[in-house]
Amino acid sequence: MISILLWGLVGMYALVVAAWLAASAWVRGFRADETMRLSPDPALHFGADAPSLCVYVAAHNEASRIEACLHRLLDQNYSNLRVVVVNDRSEDETSAVVRSVMAGDERVRLVEVAELPEGWIGKTHALAVATRDADADFLLFVDCDCRLVPGAIAAIMKKAIDQRLDFVSLWPMLDLASPSERLITPAVSWLLGFYTLLGSKSASDGSQVVLGNGQFMLFSADAYDRIGGHAAVKAELAEDSIMARNVEQIGLRRWVGWGKGIYLSTRDNSFATTANATTRVVIGSLIKPWRVLVSVHIVMGGTASPLYLGLPALAGLFIWPEFLQAPLIVAAACIHLVAMRFCIRRL
Repeated sequence: MISILLWGLVGMYALVVAAWLAASAWVRGFRADETMRLSPDPALHFGADAPSLCVYVAAHNEASRIEACLHRLLDQNYSNLRVVVVNDRSEDETSAVVRSVMAGDERVRLVEVAELPEGWIGKTHALAVATRDADADFLLFVDCDCRLVPGAIAAIMKKAIDQRLDFVSLWPMLDLASPSERLITPAVSWLLGFYTLLGSKSASDGSQVVLGNGQFMLFSADAYDRIGGHAAVKAELAEDSIMARNVEQIGLRRWVGWGKGIYLSTRDNSFATTANATTRVVIGSLIKPWRVLVSVHIVMGGTASPLYLGLPALAGLFIWPEFLQAPLIVAAACIHLVAMRFCIRRL
């Protein structure tokens, strides 16, 4: 009986390792797909008649990062650009830092949000308030932790203008500094990507897959109005995915790309921050309880199994040499770690 259970364990672990190998192949293909790539263009010049662009940044207790974020935006080589910062109930010096930048550049505007109405999510409400009087041709929503490289916005706007796109969203190079981020974030990214590709009508065309990354979303003004803006997703945990789905459902032109050369995303490195962000994304994106339950088990089993299976099996090689399954589990754990490292270094 014990032997049957052990072989069953080997079989289940083999499936986990196979999933990581599939993830490695998916990441490799994702990076190699030319339709998904966009490179910055710091030499590109836009005249004063370029379509107007307003960049919206929702900030909650971002005093340590908002100044650098604003300077990176203001230094972009796109002439017709404005920036609106929404200070969402911050308890630090976020507002004061933004005002100091405003004093030196009239393109920056500050919107203060003092309270959160019932039935709203904080970030969604802040952006809905900020866009009430939107009058730009394009609206770009970015997070404070997005480090845009020179020429990033120019390249994105050129693509949107040339291809007459209504929606553009980019997935960044992730700066995964802590062990918790390196373990959990790649697994969650792969899992959500799998669900999205599985349910997408356009899975054969990577750039047309229905994905939205709230860290970086560009809308034409018409598209934003037609999907109801952030007010239409006021209570959604994964508002970015739903907004992208709404864009697809009404037949607007869209493009989803690999933004590794465009911007780097950095995050707080604590386990609590990683766990909170992951929980919000998983619950908000997967919605159905059975999907959430299965996904949590897949993520935890798929990231920690080299520890709670591989190490005991390694010890078993010396303590219980008669267990033939131990070498297989150790070998699988080694392959597992290599596949995880491949994915982590490329996300």
